[in-house]
Amino acid sequence: MRRLLFVALALAGGCKTLPKTSPEVLQALQSKPGGHLSGTVAALGTPQVLNREDFVWDTRAAPDSKSVAFSRLGMQSFHLAFFSLDDPKKARADVVVNPLEFNVEAIDWSPDGALVAAVSRDRSVRLFDGVNGAQKGAWLTDEALTAVAFNPAGNLLAVASTKGLVTVLTYPELGFVAEQRGHGDEITGLAWASTGELFSSSWDRSVSVWKVEASSADAKTARARFEKKSGLQLFRAVFDGKASATFVVDARVPVVVIRGSLAQTTGIDVLSLTDSLSIPTAMGSQMARVAKGKSLSFKGLTVRNVDVAVCDACVPQDAQAVLGQAFLERVELATDEATQEFVFTPKATASDVVATSPRSLVRARRFTFEGSVNDVSVDASGTVLGLALSEQKGERTRDVYEREKKKEVEPERPWDCAARVDAATGKVLETLKGHRGVVSTVGVSPDGKSVVSGGWDKKVVLHTSVEPQVETFGWAIRRVRFSRDGRLVTVAAWTPQNPLSDHQSDPAAVVYEAIYSDASVVP
Repeated sequence: MRRLLFVALALAGGCKTLPKTSPEVLQALQSKPGGHLSGTVAALGTPQVLNREDFVWDTRAAPDSKSVAFSRLGMQSFHLAFFSLDDPKKARADVVVNPLEFNVEAIDWSPDGALVAAVSRDRSVRLFDGVNGAQKGAWLTDEALTAVAFNPAGNLLAVASTKGLVTVLTYPELGFVAEQRGHGDEITGLAWASTGELFSSSWDRSVSVWKVEASSADAKTARARFEKKSGLQLFRAVFDGKASATFVVDARVPVVVIRGSLAQTTGIDVLSLTDSLSIPTAMGSQMARVAKGKSLSFKGLTVRNVDVAVCDACVPQDAQAVLGQAFLERVELATDEATQEFVFTPKATASDVVATSPRSLVRARRFTFEGSVNDVSVDASGTVLGLALSEQKGERTRDVYEREKKKEVEPERPWDCAARVDAATGKVLETLKGHRGVVSTVGVSPDGKSVVSGGWDKKVVLHTSVEPQVETFGWAIRRVRFSRDGRLVTVAAWTPQNPLSDHQSDPAAVVYEAIYSDASVVP
């Protein structure tokens, strides 16, 4: 009861008696950019509540711990909010990301704090200015996205999908590098270590460890996921390096054909084109003007010097372009029904078909566990992982909501826990209890010594060697993370929305100071 009273006072801002990390240590940290605190995290300090009216999906502190960004569900759309911790009472920026039916699942800050990446189930990764929230770029993938992570040591960004696909991009231009389908279920988290290793977690009860390596520059194959609609197999490709468009394949059409709107988007002046071609359609032949020397990119594979005809009547209603016979003479097309993907392979006689990225994504190790892996984080050195585990898959279903409505308490299960794991071997170093039911998220401190976890039991737990510190929220915890310098712990929670009065409810986006009993600074 005493502990619960402390939590209530803290969340209300009424408890100011907690100690602080030594000012001398914090000053030393500020003098070492890229450094982090190391030592025993003894407590979470008095919280700063940034939001108490929305479902908040992810909350992350900037690398310098001076700002926080979080994705929130507004009344009509998902937003990305930016707060300065010098003045946390008002958002510095609050921008619309996408319609409310597409969850903005995860966000991350670039190592220099200049950008925030957000991924959504609308299949997009978007980049936003870390100061004013202005959108700086976007890239549309083939699958709904659930996780994102910046490489702390380079210009690479990883995103992951509901179908187990890990994709690596360059930034800020968002160029394709490589991808691999490494999991048999939804990917729940990504964590990129300073060593260059990328860790992905999944409901398939595994963690994969990836490396980006140099590969042959010779073009081999590329894959594009297709969607069946109105009897068509629709997929996306980049036209002329300027626009992502929806394509279909039709060998009856002699060339590649695009709509006039796509031509306009990519800067083609149709009226200035002098060549033309007759295109057969269901309504008879159509004369279309032809633009020469264009390109088509299928992720890591680019076909250059492609002639395209511009003809709206020649393209099916749900598509923007058609790959015709001239393309199929250069590239062999196969269908993988198991993954619902097209596989593009250059023919031996093909010319101007090149690999646009000389790198590949290679799985170095794979670890399996007794429970579903709902989240992963990694320490600064890349030696210790934090995992959130549950015996039942951490998926929100009607049965879950019904149990919560009835206030049923989940039984204690061995693998409903957080864990510290050796990143090299996958050995579980320590299992950490304190939750009932699904442990949905975990953060490991930069030195790998401390772990904070969150669960559907509405609790955030700081696991200490003495007595765990428990913070209670209004509903399920969505994300917990240490800041990169170890100063802060951020929490994202789903709060029961209050439609009345000032709409204020339980805390949903919260920032704690991590209180160290013996902190030092690691460069």
